[in-house]
Amino acid sequence: MGAAQEAQACLAFYRGLGRREPLQDLCRAVLAFLDKLEQFAGGSVKRCKDKNLEEALLLFQEMSKGLRELEDADVLPLVRCVLAFQMETTSSSSSFHKLEQIVTKLSESKESLVAEEVDKLMSSLTEYKQVLSPGDLQTVCMFIEDSRLGRHHWRLGLAPLLLRVAATLNLVLQDPTARSEEWSYITVKTCLQLFQAMPKEVSPLVWSEVENSGILQSILGSLLQVVMGQTANKDARLLAGTAVSMLVNTAAEPERGARAVLTLFQLVDQGPGELRFGELKVETSVLSSDGLERLVLTRGLLTCCKKEILSCRLDSFPPQACLLLDVLFPAVWAVSEEQKDYHYYRFQVFSLWLQRILECLPEIWKVKESRMLAETSELLHRLSQFIWNNAESPVEGASEFIHSSFQHLLEIYRLECHHFKDLERPLYEQFLQRIMAMPWQVKARYFPLCAILPYVGTEKVLDTYKDLPQHLLNCLATNHLCPAASDVYKTILQQQRKHWIKGEEHATEEQLAQKWALHWLPTLASALTSPISFLQSNASNYLLVWTLRLFPASYALLAESCSGGDSAHLRAWVALLSGRKIITGALPLDGETLERLCCCLHSREESIRLAALGLLCCSPRTNQALSEVEVRLLKEFLPLNLNCDSSSFRQLLQAAVKKALVRLRDSTLSRLRSKTQSKATEHSTSAAPEGALAQAVGSNYQRKKTALLLLAAVLETCTDTWSPARKKGQPPQNMAALLSWARQKGCWDFFSRSNLLALLSCLQDSTNEVRELASELLIRYFPPAFPEPIAVALFERAQEAVSSPRVQEAEAGAVLMKTILQKSDSSTLKRLFPEGKAAPTLQHRGLCFARYLLSMLQAHYAMACQDLLQAASTNPMHGVMAALRRCLLEVPEGAVSMLKGVHVQSWQELLSRLVALLGDISTFLLGVLQSRQGPNANQPAAAPSFADMINAIGSLIMLGKGLEQQDGEDSILLSEEHNLILTCCWVSVKEIGLLLGGLVEKILPLAPTTGPEPLLPLTVFKMAARVFQEVLLKCRHWGAVEGCSMGFTKFCTALLNHPRAELQAVPRTMLAQGLELLSGPRSSSITRRAAGFPMLFLCIVGGEDPSKGRPLLAYCIQTLLALANTPLPQNWDQTLDLPQVSALHVLQTLVRGSGLGAALLQYVPPMMALLLKALGSSSWAMRNAAIQLFSALTARVLGPKRSREDSCAQDGVSPQAFFSRYPQLREILLGELHSALETAGEPEGGRFHLCPSLHAILTLLAKLQPGADGLSSISTCFLEPLLQLAGNPIYAVRVMAAKALVPVVPTAEYGKLLLRLAGDLAKQGSVLSHNTLHGHLLQIRALLAYAADTNCLSADAMLSVAHQLEGQFWLVTPSQQCPLIRSAYLQVISLLVGSCTQGFAKRLQEVVSSELDNFRPGQKARSSKLQVGSAVFHQVITHFLCKEAASPAGAERVGAVCLLLQGADVDIQSAILMWVIEGEEERSKDLEKSLQLTLLENLKSVLQGRRDKEFLKLYLEALVHLCRSPSSQTQDVFHKLLGPAAACVDVLLSMVETESPGPDLLFQALSVISLLFVLGSKLRDYPLLERWCVMLERCSRSISSEVLRLAAARSLKLAGADVVQSALEASCPSLLLVAVRVMDMGIYLLQDEDQEVRREASVFASLVQHMSGVQSQDSCVFIQGNRGLVCLLHVLLEKFWGCQDTFEFLLRHLPTLDLSNILTELEANKAVSLYKEDEPNVFAEPAVLSRLLLPFLLQLLDRVPAATRLCDFTQRWLKATGPSILHNLQYCKHWWGQDAIASLHMKALGCAKVHAAVTALLVKATLLAHALDGLERTHISASEIHCTSQELRSELVLVQELLAQHGMAPTFSLDYGITDIRCSVRPV
Repeated sequence: MGAAQEAQACLAFYRGLGRREPLQDLCRAVLAFLDKLEQFAGGSVKRCKDKNLEEALLLFQEMSKGLRELEDADVLPLVRCVLAFQMETTSSSSSFHKLEQIVTKLSESKESLVAEEVDKLMSSLTEYKQVLSPGDLQTVCMFIEDSRLGRHHWRLGLAPLLLRVAATLNLVLQDPTARSEEWSYITVKTCLQLFQAMPKEVSPLVWSEVENSGILQSILGSLLQVVMGQTANKDARLLAGTAVSMLVNTAAEPERGARAVLTLFQLVDQGPGELRFGELKVETSVLSSDGLERLVLTRGLLTCCKKEILSCRLDSFPPQACLLLDVLFPAVWAVSEEQKDYHYYRFQVFSLWLQRILECLPEIWKVKESRMLAETSELLHRLSQFIWNNAESPVEGASEFIHSSFQHLLEIYRLECHHFKDLERPLYEQFLQRIMAMPWQVKARYFPLCAILPYVGTEKVLDTYKDLPQHLLNCLATNHLCPAASDVYKTILQQQRKHWIKGEEHATEEQLAQKWALHWLPTLASALTSPISFLQSNASNYLLVWTLRLFPASYALLAESCSGGDSAHLRAWVALLSGRKIITGALPLDGETLERLCCCLHSREESIRLAALGLLCCSPRTNQALSEVEVRLLKEFLPLNLNCDSSSFRQLLQAAVKKALVRLRDSTLSRLRSKTQSKATEHSTSAAPEGALAQAVGSNYQRKKTALLLLAAVLETCTDTWSPARKKGQPPQNMAALLSWARQKGCWDFFSRSNLLALLSCLQDSTNEVRELASELLIRYFPPAFPEPIAVALFERAQEAVSSPRVQEAEAGAVLMKTILQKSDSSTLKRLFPEGKAAPTLQHRGLCFARYLLSMLQAHYAMACQDLLQAASTNPMHGVMAALRRCLLEVPEGAVSMLKGVHVQSWQELLSRLVALLGDISTFLLGVLQSRQGPNANQPAAAPSFADMINAIGSLIMLGKGLEQQDGEDSILLSEEHNLILTCCWVSVKEIGLLLGGLVEKILPLAPTTGPEPLLPLTVFKMAARVFQEVLLKCRHWGAVEGCSMGFTKFCTALLNHPRAELQAVPRTMLAQGLELLSGPRSSSITRRAAGFPMLFLCIVGGEDPSKGRPLLAYCIQTLLALANTPLPQNWDQTLDLPQVSALHVLQTLVRGSGLGAALLQYVPPMMALLLKALGSSSWAMRNAAIQLFSALTARVLGPKRSREDSCAQDGVSPQAFFSRYPQLREILLGELHSALETAGEPEGGRFHLCPSLHAILTLLAKLQPGADGLSSISTCFLEPLLQLAGNPIYAVRVMAAKALVPVVPTAEYGKLLLRLAGDLAKQGSVLSHNTLHGHLLQIRALLAYAADTNCLSADAMLSVAHQLEGQFWLVTPSQQCPLIRSAYLQVISLLVGSCTQGFAKRLQEVVSSELDNFRPGQKARSSKLQVGSAVFHQVITHFLCKEAASPAGAERVGAVCLLLQGADVDIQSAILMWVIEGEEERSKDLEKSLQLTLLENLKSVLQGRRDKEFLKLYLEALVHLCRSPSSQTQDVFHKLLGPAAACVDVLLSMVETESPGPDLLFQALSVISLLFVLGSKLRDYPLLERWCVMLERCSRSISSEVLRLAAARSLKLAGADVVQSALEASCPSLLLVAVRVMDMGIYLLQDEDQEVRREASVFASLVQHMSGVQSQDSCVFIQGNRGLVCLLHVLLEKFWGCQDTFEFLLRHLPTLDLSNILTELEANKAVSLYKEDEPNVFAEPAVLSRLLLPFLLQLLDRVPAATRLCDFTQRWLKATGPSILHNLQYCKHWWGQDAIASLHMKALGCAKVHAAVTALLVKATLLAHALDGLERTHISASEIHCTSQELRSELVLVQELLAQHGMAPTFSLDYGITDIRCSVRPV
């Protein structure tokens, strides 16, 4: 019987047995145990199964004592049941092992009974069977491996088992129909298990002459056939090698085992013949030598062969020979040098060999009697070279093997030196020098450095490697190098601490910290305070933690260096405090620390805020309770950070809050366990942020997503829901007690109606992320079924949504359908499907929904066939398809239901109908686009052109409207009808692909219990394949192709990995058909315009199993290469797709495909050769396709770019590693270079000889990074060709040749090559090609630039190069007439200026001055003819002069720069301005001040005399750039220029008001105007301020462009706070009004959708808050935008409450939405347009802002009696808005009071506009009631309002309660933002 039947019999038996009085408790425990076993067997998720089995094991351990007292007959059913379950879990080792523990417990008291049952089961596996099935073999393996009793049985019955294993192996290898990879693998595994577990029993059969040895002889022969490639399964071959090696281990004498190994390698080397293995004789025949057999044997021996055999002396070899060195090493080396497609195993074998050498070292010394790794030994050289050559290998997993090999080699060398008493160890020094010679960007240098540190010592490394600290910082600023740098730093610190403690045993921590500081404090402090946030973050995460752990006393030293007040120091301070808290568990909360922490929590910088939040939430102990201060700060922090733009910020915010919640939960649990509940406990339970979601409903995407993430954190942490998808983080076992206690206290009502409705609102959101997360939370955590009224209303809303033409709304409907399906019970189903009241009780709910949706899809399809235009606008099909996809594929219970016998036939019928319907729909839609309709329409194979599609759709539209087609009315823009039909077609096609692919992926592995056949017949899969083929061949829309491709990849993967051959043949046939179609000419372009055709190939080959050799990929690529290499026909047509072009495009798609990865690397050389050849084709299409293939190929072989610059050294690998990986590529590239040099020469007839592939080759070489190898490097062969290319007549080739020269020259040879190039420069008067001269200068500059960046040239080398170049001074003088050569020479000299002599520098300066003198004011320019490159030369010399003036010794050149800026040539002036703006070099203060004065003094003349807007923009931008922090000297001078400055402001304002200068110039003009206001403290001309304010108001509108809004924010940042301060000081009404308007603009800009605008506006708010506070410090911390908004409101309330316009301006921020109109439109249910009109500002949150403004407005209303004008305005506002507010309240009460429109209520719940209108209405009603109350107190009547304030408040309460029942009523916190902000935002 099976396990299920045994379980039922066992349950019945123990129920009966339990009727006995003394056995009731024991039988109850047994029944509970059996129940857990049944739950384990019925589970579908592994973690659930493991959990149930773990609980069953615990129950069994508790009842095991009682079982001992039972009789054997009473225990027998339980034994049989457990063993039956164990027999069915042989595919899971963990489950089998747990069940074996139960069996072991049973056998402790009933061993004979259990052993007898095990024997019966094991015997049944082989009884009456000649051949064992894969399942039988798997069971045998598991029992041999994990079962003591099973192993005992097979040890006694070894002979019959071997007989059947031998027969099975013969059958698998000889019968092609039975040659399954799984079968061969498990059979070989069985052999391995037998040899490993029973060596004593197997040994006589191998090494002695016995009768039964023939069986083992057969097995050995079969294993050798597997090794030699009889099976294609690579894993089976590797396992066979291990099995043969395990058989070698059975030799009692090591020498005999070694001889057997020798015969094995002779078989590999010499070919087939008789093999003598011990006493066994095997006839072998080599099938195909693919190189893998040597690796298989070698790997097997190195993995498990005994070291006695590996190290024993070989008799037949020369003296002192052993197996490991003299047999296995040649094999290892041969494997390592082979360029086959098993690179991972090459490195593994090499590492294993070194590991076994290390293990066998004493034995090898006895055999060899000398050193293996002597300094001059060939072995040491080869090992070292292999490691260094492959240190940068891109093969996945190779780096780990290389690292271990390096460690093994160092350790072997150390042990040998110690054993042979060799004190000199030069290898370490050689390796250290090799490491230092590698560029710091090479990741492969850091692990060897870590490995060599213990052998060399940290002191020597740091003394020798002076640049190591800086290089570590460079690594921390480069993402992929951070872990490597961290390992180096950690290793050094560990070694240093160990060394210092060993030197001074009684050293204190303070002394150790001081020693650490001498080496590392400047480095770490500079990293922690770096302005580069990435560097600072990595230094905190990687270096700081290890520093504080190893040197705790370093905290005080680091704190001193982080005491500054800027953002970098604040960030460093928080990181330091966090590190200390993690280690010590304590957070100091003194006044100064708390004040600084509050500043950090409200900082503008996200990284600082997150770090401060992490500091609050983290703790070394999870049960450390949150303090009151931490809770208060969290409550203050969270509401202000819910709408952050950054996705990473939201994720990190959730992670931090989750830590706080874990602390809250665990500390409360700890208190509950200790029975010491306190107020702090109760306070902490109310701190969970579960209310954030209700506030986020109707808000922007950012707030919704953050609120959902926080709710997810709460539910994940503070509920008892067990999540099978998570490994860690499951709820504690006593979580239920905590939840019960919290509910008693009225806390933690996570599943409240308000949260449920809020999530339902999010389910209807327009963004996929919000919908998905809301659905996941509802399904995972909320009660299993929705309340019935909600479910019915939601279902009606879902029906409406899935029929929407808008894609987002239809997708929301699909998510609604899936959620309703998973949250429905039987009673809900009866309400949803009343037509079948009895059926839902019998059917699965998933089947009900699927049938309903299928019928809906059929109805939509029928409508589309009748009138596609009508269907596309009212009932498009894509929404229903999306709902079907989600309900069928994303609901786990569906797959379980498909396997239940009562439902199998229903599911089969439904799925077959669905696939057929999808096929008809796809044919219909594709036919529509080709003007061919109907499922049987004859359609061409090629996709229609876009024009054909538009014409076809136009005909449909005219037909739908009843009009005739009108010719000649072409329109550039597509009509709404065109868009509707196109969207319907494309999205439906995409959904068809996704649905079909997902269905096949999910259904194919399912097989009904009735048999092994799949759930669907073969014809259905062929029908699906036809659909995919049609779509990919006839579709041009990339979105549809992409969706279809995703589904097709799943389809192919499922079929290709299915055991049935006919299913595997489906994608193979499609591949063959595609290649055949590709080979023939077509009449229209498929590959260039339709992305589908190449994707067809990618999806098929991407579905292959990577472990099976990828034969389809090999066949596909070889066919494509052959096709692409076919010569073009003589009379080819440009309008047709050439097969060669199509092949190149397909190859490009394959290379770009992420799923193929390393499998394509073996085809890189032939593809590179192909594309280089194609670049020279006469066909433009061939060249274009070749360029695209080249781009894809370089990205694949070099990896993705990590930097923006094209030739940055951080990208790619070294030439040594690259050409070691692709040796054929080197010859290909070198051959092309030589060919290019041969064809190049002097132009003939004015035409150059071009080599089209040259630029591609140079680009590839330039993308490599320099290595550390010497002149023997394999890349130096490119040196001479590249040097010759310096004379190429094409400028771009010379530039690329210079870039390519940098990586191919080893860094150690830079000095020599630079001297050579400098020496080759022409002397004055000699004859040399200008091109060659220019090319050599470019090469010198490229080498020097890289050397300067990496500091790889010594000072002496730089001096030598500078001296050599000084002799070529004539190249910069007018004697050299080529401006480009003069520019190149000057750029070279600028890189060497520090190494040049003073005399040379003086002469150079004279030439520069002489050249620029012609452009100074008053100088007459020299008459000269226009030369190519002269503008470039002028720019270069200008930048050179500016750079010299910026240096500390360049004071005398400052005047020259300023003089040029006043009146030189416009190109010279522009060059200076560009240099100022770019600001790459640090400028001296004198230069900055002089430039400021010059620009200010000349501003008026520039404004009056210039008409060049581009120059004016540069001028104004440079002025703002220099004056962003004006000095006092500039202000003093500006006071003298007060009159001209006012004129400048007037001119600029006139320009921006009347001339329409363009957004960029207007931006700079407004910035300069604001700057002039700031600089001129007496410039307070009200008319100018008024004009400025009007311009800013115009620019700050949400409908203005982003540049203008940024200009307004920048202007407020520069001058806004100054205007506010002046208004407060002057108390002038007009200035006060301007100040209020300025702050009103700040409120608008702080809600802008552009993050940069908000950042600039937050600076303005920070300055206003600082200005209005009581602090006396000069600097202030820039605060976050939301905090700035609150600050501005505070300032308006406290400082400007009496201004008549304050209340009016704040009221304008309330939304002016008419709720009754919005609800009327909602009810009308008009035809939905395809695209929803975007809001001007999608970031703005009118509902949130309304709630925020309410307390401030109420405060202003309270002050009405003290301000007459405010009182008057309030009365006017009451008259104007009061009646409409009362009307809307009544309408609101009526609308939500209707029960019959529940679906409309649900629709309103998801409408953001309704939420905003409701919130605004309630806020206005609250204000109205408050205003009425104030007027009543002053006895002023409001005749328009026909109610009292008390009546209005009562009505308002009723409306809010009604709205709350529908999830619409917002919660108002009237004290929000009213708290004193000075305690939390202070300047530092």
